[in-house]
Amino acid sequence: MNRILPAAFVLFLLLSGCGRPDGTAEPKTQDFALSLKVEASGVQVQSVALPAAVLAAFKRPDKGDIRIVDAHDRPLSVAFVEPNAERRNSIHLDAIPFGSPTVAGRTGPFSVRVDQRGGSVSIHADGSEAEGFQPGVVFDTRNVRDPAVGIALDAVLPKQRPVTMSIATGPDLKLWEPLAEQVLFRASDGSGLLGGSRIDLPSAHLRGRYLRATWQGGPEVRISGATLFTSSVPVVPPISIAVRGLELADQHSLTFSVPSALMPRAMRVRMTSSDGVMPVRLLGRANAEAPWALLAMASLKQGGPGALLEIGDGTARMLRLEADPRSAGFSGPPSIDLQYAPVILAAAFNGDGPYRLVVGNSEAQPKAFALSDLSNISGPMAEAHIVGALPLVAIDLNRSAGVSSFPLKIVALWTVLLAGVALLAFAAYRLMRANDNR
Repeated sequence: MNRILPAAFVLFLLLSGCGRPDGTAEPKTQDFALSLKVEASGVQVQSVALPAAVLAAFKRPDKGDIRIVDAHDRPLSVAFVEPNAERRNSIHLDAIPFGSPTVAGRTGPFSVRVDQRGGSVSIHADGSEAEGFQPGVVFDTRNVRDPAVGIALDAVLPKQRPVTMSIATGPDLKLWEPLAEQVLFRASDGSGLLGGSRIDLPSAHLRGRYLRATWQGGPEVRISGATLFTSSVPVVPPISIAVRGLELADQHSLTFSVPSALMPRAMRVRMTSSDGVMPVRLLGRANAEAPWALLAMASLKQGGPGALLEIGDGTARMLRLEADPRSAGFSGPPSIDLQYAPVILAAAFNGDGPYRLVVGNSEAQPKAFALSDLSNISGPMAEAHIVGALPLVAIDLNRSAGVSSFPLKIVALWTVLLAGVALLAFAAYRLMRANDNR
């Protein structure tokens, strides 16, 4: 008896220690549910837009179970990219003289003649009828698509003399709308401008328009060009995945659990039968013990495009679609498409190809960096592409139901643990009975 109890205790510690996943062991590539080829050009940080099949294969809600590996199965450094993040670009502009210091210094009148040929603009001055002409330059910004948020002038300024710079925009070089005004000052020869040369603009739309810079501060001012800063927020459409295998609880309700680790942000509902007009509401809850909460309301029409219902903050993993009790209800399950936010991954392709993307392992730990740690690219990245991904059009509830996210390895280890403890307990019982019989 004295020998059996210590042995049982040791066995318990060994087996329970094996049953605790410490998360330090990196799963092998073959341990992920999905593996796809990635084509990348060059050695640089490139973005990869994930298709619907990858989004459905995630086993972790935090998207930590995704890797891009090289030919030696070594994981690359990756980061997630916000699809709708603001993108800033810079554009160099040549300055077109709109009155030179020589012309501006004249005491007599002069005029400006504009020639527009072949998409270019040239401005000439001659002695004519206009008076009080202010020196300045014009920038051709007619082809700038994104809103302008700032401009940095390539300017030569007199030292220790403030120059008031005014920025305006106009469609025809005649009528000008003021945008911004700023005082530029150079303390000494060779020094930079106090406060910098950038002039902030109020998100100006310049497509089909010109920019003009004029100044007050003397004829020594010369502007040879400028850098225009633009900003845009791209609109990336959601990824839609249909749900199959839906069954009505009754004619007025349909209940199902989100069939993926990732949470959809909305769902589109369409009528599949001749049910006329039917008001519906969407309810959600985190689990079976939580109360139902109203998420959205809409009205469905026979033959209509359906309704887009927002799911909310991503905590409602159980969804319930209810038809208005005044209606006859659903004669058949409606068509439901879940709308997922697009996911874009950035990776440093600095290994040996070919590259593969693997995803789908609940035991894998997050490996993604912050995007700022991976790249300082402010504009659009080069794009890598996933090859061979079959388009995923639907998730079948009948196939995804009953799939546990609890690791099977842990279940097996705890089964061995309990069996070992039971065996030792039985042996101890037998020895105790034997001692009693003596």
